[in-house]
Amino acid sequence: MRLCRGDCIGLAAPSHLATREGYAPVIQAMEARGYRVKTAENMFSSAWGFAASAEDRARDINQLIADDEVKLIFFGGGEGGDEVIPLIDYASAAAHPKMWLSFSDGTSVLSAINRRAGLPVLYGQSPGGLVEPSAYDAANFRAHVEEGCAPAHLKSGAWRTVTGGTASGTLSGGYLDNYVFLEASGWIAPKPEEEFILALEEHEMFFGVEHVSDSIGRLEQTPVMPHVRGILFGHYSDPMNEHLLFRLKVLGEKWGIPVAYTDDFGHGVNHAIFPFGANATLDTENAALSYSYR
Repeated sequence: MRLCRGDCIGLAAPSHLATREGYAPVIQAMEARGYRVKTAENMFSSAWGFAASAEDRARDINQLIADDEVKLIFFGGGEGGDEVIPLIDYASAAAHPKMWLSFSDGTSVLSAINRRAGLPVLYGQSPGGLVEPSAYDAANFRAHVEEGCAPAHLKSGAWRTVTGGTASGTLSGGYLDNYVFLEASGWIAPKPEEEFILALEEHEMFFGVEHVSDSIGRLEQTPVMPHVRGILFGHYSDPMNEHLLFRLKVLGEKWGIPVAYTDDFGHGVNHAIFPFGANATLDTENAALSYSYR
């Protein structure tokens, strides 16, 4: 799939309080790129004070799913996506396939759509990023959204090899805390034959290294970890945090998997896009991540 000029982008806010004033420049930027834009019915509601109710946010997602004019469902992060996922109509999502793109807390909805509806999804950018995108972010949007099926990850700079090696599997991941919850609660339970490459991220503005370490420990106790064949971890801090790199090294050595750290994605200045659901090959010694599509 790819997004063409004249196609319709559907906007929702399952994880944050959206305002018409805040989204006006976002919609303007999308229209300037040649796209039509629809906002979901309850997107600007604040029934709970910080966002619309879980039911209204889910109705918005289901509305955009059923609208065949909408080619891309696009939403940002925040908090609260976990409340929405039990209320999504996954059968309808499977019957109305379209592109999905989100970031951060959007991990929950994206991952549930990927696993429960069997659809590929894109992780790494939010709608506001289109207002004044960097050259790197724009190149990622073009490669994954407008051209589609990018053959390889676009790098912004050098990677740090934590544990060396090459591995392949289905690409999955997102924001670490969300991903651990989804795995522990069974939303994205692996099949016996599946193998995964994970692209994961956290950021120091939200959690210290001790919390990240604890989240990694929880990840290791979920059903997915024996199926993980490699991990690419995104930007956590500037400068790079050596304590986090040590924890990632412990993880890689314990499980015998390649692990690398990069500033290409996460809550920093670079926002790479990842095609979750694609087949991926991670080579941490040569700092490469390539994709193939079913």
